[in-house]
Amino acid sequence: MTLSLGRANFIPQVLRIKNFNMKFTSLIMIFFSHLLLQTPFMVLGDRRLIESTCKATPSYNLCLSTLMSNPKSTNGDISDFGLIMVGATKSKATRAIQHIKSLYMSHPELRHSLNECAQMYMAVVRADVPSAIQALDGGQPKFAEDGMADTAVETQACERSFNGRGQKSPLTQMNKDIENIANVARAIIRMLL
Repeated sequence: MTLSLGRANFIPQVLRIKNFNMKFTSLIMIFFSHLLLQTPFMVLGDRRLIESTCKATPSYNLCLSTLMSNPKSTNGDISDFGLIMVGATKSKATRAIQHIKSLYMSHPELRHSLNECAQMYMAVVRADVPSAIQALDGGQPKFAEDGMADTAVETQACERSFNGRGQKSPLTQMNKDIENIANVARAIIRMLL
């Protein structure tokens, strides 16, 4: 008789546990279903903001590819997009400095122009980009815009340093790429003014 009483108590406990497990599982399924349904709309909304932002820049494709390749843009706002573009400008300027160093050894006839370009790109990396980042972080986009405008001017001056000496610049494409990305950054930063 004790066995049947124990068993009688055991069955309702098993049923309660099963009932709890079913409720818990249902709750988890509802939560994840809701999350899965919301995610495409959040990503779509983020993509729309990126696309509309990039349409207002001088190079839609460059803007779009740069922002979409950076995970920080997924939940970003215009200020974040500006920071991403400023960071991309710094990366390209840093690569330019490295390229200039390699050219310096192999092209002694270009050393004077290469030296000028190295100084200009050092100014971009050490002054223009940090001031733009600081200005964006501090809510002063006008100063950030100035930093990117200065970057574009530096790229043009680098190119002119070769032309002024009758030399063919080995940095023409790199200078154009950096000028383009700085101008995209500048256009995004202007949206904050």
